[in-house]
Amino acid sequence: MQKSRFGIYRFTHKACLLAFDIFATIAAFYLASKIRLGLIPNFLSIEFIGLTAIVISTLFLGNGYTSTEIGSRPKLPLNTFFIVLSSTIPATLFIYFRGPEDFTYLFGRGIFPFAITLVGALAVFNRYTLNFFFRASHRSRQILVVGDPDPRNSFNSEVLQKRENINFIHIDRFTDIEQIQDLSAIVITPNYEPQSHEQLALVDCRLKGIPIFPLSDFYENFLFLVPVNEINSKWFFQAEGFTMLHSRASVKIKRIIDICLAIVLMVTTVPISILTAILIKIVSRGPIFFRQTRVGLQGRPFTLYKFRTMQVDSEKHGAQWAKSDDKRIIHCGKFLRTTRIDELPQCWNIIKGEMSIIGPRPERPEFTEQLAKEIPYYELRHIVKPGLSGWAQVSYPYGASVEDALRKLQYDLYYIKHYSLILDLNILLRTVLVTLGRKGR
Repeated sequence: MQKSRFGIYRFTHKACLLAFDIFATIAAFYLASKIRLGLIPNFLSIEFIGLTAIVISTLFLGNGYTSTEIGSRPKLPLNTFFIVLSSTIPATLFIYFRGPEDFTYLFGRGIFPFAITLVGALAVFNRYTLNFFFRASHRSRQILVVGDPDPRNSFNSEVLQKRENINFIHIDRFTDIEQIQDLSAIVITPNYEPQSHEQLALVDCRLKGIPIFPLSDFYENFLFLVPVNEINSKWFFQAEGFTMLHSRASVKIKRIIDICLAIVLMVTTVPISILTAILIKIVSRGPIFFRQTRVGLQGRPFTLYKFRTMQVDSEKHGAQWAKSDDKRIIHCGKFLRTTRIDELPQCWNIIKGEMSIIGPRPERPEFTEQLAKEIPYYELRHIVKPGLSGWAQVSYPYGASVEDALRKLQYDLYYIKHYSLILDLNILLRTVLVTLGRKGR
């Protein structure tokens, strides 16, 4: 096999990231010093060079220049931001031992907090900008799929929908692939058992810098979902993650945050809630609030509260999937749904402990029974509290079918497996953007 250019691509990408991060540090401290003191820092001083080295080293140690995802597109940009903020600790020690009096133009009058926050924001911006540029300038990337992927997962169509510049090459055995140029990655399907000479060839590819993914890992690192058709019971006890299920501290911290955010949201949106109630009464006869049974933690039913957006007799013929252009929606209902104002009463569900701010969206028991029969591992989404918003809601367009439920379950399992407070914050910020853009359902 000819040597892949992907290694050069990655090196160039990381070198540009490093240069942009150094420039971001210079720009941030320049702006902070200029605004606060009216001075221009000495960028050649030992103090500034030391602080810059600490920021860059922290990014390096925090994998700010490494990604298992193809194209090095950061799946959680907030990681980069908080990695930069964490450099405050070693920077403070450096300032203390070097002598605070030497850092007046870099540390005094709130310069450092402002600058380091700006560095974090610029570091995230750098990665978005460079990743967009590198993806646009590298359109002939090849991904080799070895073995036979399960057609039920629509491997080609789903990935190609996310990354149009990827060409998939399928082979049954990892044998003579000299003709394949510029491999970006190799994906191994579950049914593939490499022979001894194939194992050596795969090792050679890894040593040349070509990433190799099991199919399930490829989905997780590239599409941020768990492919339910490519996993089994063995995968669950071998896979890393799922800390949310056995960390009491994480559960308690999440609960405290849920209560605080729910109270803040309820108080700050009182004017909106009052106007919504008045509007519903004007355009439609019937109650302001809508109550419905949903399935919660451990499969226990609870009563979910919403502002009513449909006609009172909307389900006189039985439970139905909601549709984006549903004729049962009242005049102001579509606006309330797209802005997610109709979800505000669920803050009460959160305070009661029936829901969380972030988690899989709760489904109705009528649909849950059906979906559990047709979709493998569907009931696993009930091992955590349902949420006001979730990873599936900000990652997948609105849909109402068994197929859509399967796709959303894959995102829900990813959330459960990779849960962290940073992931929650990421979903929360994405939810705000969805709400402001009126992209809700």
